[in-house]
Amino acid sequence: MDLDGFPLDRPEIAEHFVFEFRDFDREKVASRIEQPDVIVTTGVGFVAAALDPDEWH
Repeated sequence: MDLDGFPLDRPEIAEHFVFEFRDFDREKVASRIEQPDVIVTTGVGFVAAALDPDEWH
């Protein structure tokens, strides 16, 4: 069982979230979501976050 109580041999569940803002400060948003197990990428008009596969395997 994993920490959520699900069997370890179950298929993975992919989740995706998109949040749209009219105006925002990319660096401020990125600094608030940075975690040791999350990869944060910024670009023109976006901030992306993904679980680090080296940590979440």
